[in-house]
Amino acid sequence: MTLYRVLLKDAAAKALIAGKTLAGENIMVDRSLPATPDMLPAILLTAPRDRATSTGRNGPGFTRVSTLAIRAFLYGRTPTEVSSNLDIFAEQIELALVLDPTLQGMITQITDIETELMINSQTAEHTGEVRMLLGLEYIEYYPQEGTPITELVGQVQANGNADFAGINVPLSSS
Repeated sequence: MTLYRVLLKDAAAKALIAGKTLAGENIMVDRSLPATPDMLPAILLTAPRDRATSTGRNGPGFTRVSTLAIRAFLYGRTPTEVSSNLDIFAEQIELALVLDPTLQGMITQITDIETELMINSQTAEHTGEVRMLLGLEYIEYYPQEGTPITELVGQVQANGNADFAGINVPLSSS
């Protein structure tokens, strides 16, 4: 059984590719990347955190929020070029995820989005990074153990008659 947060991460990667960001198809899941200019632009995607809150005292179910962490890198000739492209890159990433029908159909909501932009011009190369965290909420129920109920059988009593009527109701799974 694949964890649902892994399915969400894979759907997010597909959404980013379909969203035609500056990274194109250079989307890496669960990998680190040395940010050399020849490898950029690129997007790194992980789901490092997951929080679950019980849905109640019924069967084991949870409202979960998985954190989708994105690090997107790009390279430019000048700090001004990097700054301009960072804003575009951040918007492309956000729109690709927020507007993707497949990803949105897998969750109940995006609980929050946190974005941070950074420019590094400490060397001759000017690089930029978009760091984005998204909370992806979904409901998860675990399957119950035991023999499934297939029918309800009972006896109805009325006006002192212990054998008034019998009940036999088959339950279907459809």
